Amino acid sequence: MSDDDDLRVRTLMRAFADDEFARWLLPEQEHRHRVYREWFGMVLRRAEQHGEVIAGADGLAVQIWLSGRDGPPELLDEAGGRRLAEIAGPRMVRFREFGELTAAHHPAEPHQYLAMIAVDPSVQATGIGSRELRRALQRWDVPSYLEASSARSRNLYLRLGFRDIGPPMLLPHDGPTMYPMWRDAG
Repeated sequence: MSDDDDLRVRTLMRAFADDEFARWLLPEQEHRHRVYREWFGMVLRRAEQHGEVIAGADGLAVQIWLSGRDGPPELLDEAGGRRLAEIAGPRMVRFREFGELTAAHHPAEPHQYLAMIAVDPSVQATGIGSRELRRALQRWDVPSYLEASSARSRNLYLRLGFRDIGPPMLLPHDGPTMYPMWRDAG
């Protein structure tokens, strides 16, 4: 299946098409669309091998989980990182800055890492994201970690039992604020 045919890639692209983090990472909308299509496909394939991708049959909510047992997990392997550098061009510096900042704040304790959760805009604010995330959190008897990319998503995670750990992370170049959050097991 090509990335264009993968409903999960389409949901990720629609959900992250124009949010504040997406605009910071890749400001040019057309470039963002081209890069995201391939990047999300690579991230999904990596998570299928080294983590878990959770998506309902309708594909309207997609979660990408990676194991944080051995330190900060990588979204891409080495070849994927090289390919991302090719397609992102000069904007690769933003991907690196984000990766370095989040790796520096990533907890050392074993955990499951929610790298991404996407809800199709057509069903956002209907409770589907909360419901699907709640189900996923019941799967593991280990703590969970994530970086909330907005105050709105931070509030959702607080309602689901996450708490802030450490101060918010401010991305450089007038970037958005990210909120590192932790949820104990159970």
